[in-house]
Amino acid sequence: MEYRKFNRGSAPEYPRGERFPDRLELLEGGAQSDLSWLRNTERGAIVFVMSAGCEACDLNAAAGLMAERPELDYLLLAEAGDEEYSGLAEELAAYPCRIARCEISALSARIPIKVIPFMIVLDREGLVIGSGLFNTAAHAAALARPLLRIGEADDGGAMAESG
Repeated sequence: MEYRKFNRGSAPEYPRGERFPDRLELLEGGAQSDLSWLRNTERGAIVFVMSAGCEACDLNAAAGLMAERPELDYLLLAEAGDEEYSGLAEELAAYPCRIARCEISALSARIPIKVIPFMIVLDREGLVIGSGLFNTAAHAAALARPLLRIGEADDGGAMAESG
C-alpha cells in the first residue's frame, strides 16, 4: 500500500461508536487473531496500523504517545517482513504495546482502514471513540484526546495533575 495513493482529499474515519472486532484475520488466508482483550482494558486502548514500507509511517510518533501515556494499552498492527518485525519488537519492548504482524490489504478488506499510518482510539469496552491519520506524537495525542478526557474524568482530574 502506498501512503500517497490513498491520501487524496480527507482521510476516512473509523465509524465512532462501532465495536472493534474481537477476532480479525490479520494475514490473507491466515487464522483469525484474538483481539478480545481490547474490549476489557482498564483505561482504553489505541490501535496503530503501520507498514515498514511506508515513508509516512514513523514509529517515533506512536512511541511518543506511548511514552507520554503509559497507562493506556496499545496494539501495533504492522505490515513488515521478518527482519523489520523483529526490529519493531525490539524498539517497542520498553513500551506497553502488543505487536501483531498484518497485511494492510487483509485489514482493509475487513475493517474500514484505507490509509496509513492510521490509529484507532477505543474506550474500555472496545468502542471506537476516535480515529485518523497520524504522523507526529502531538498529532497522535490530539486524536487520543477523547480517551484521555475519559481517564481524567474517572480519576477526578488526577491524570491532568500528574501529566
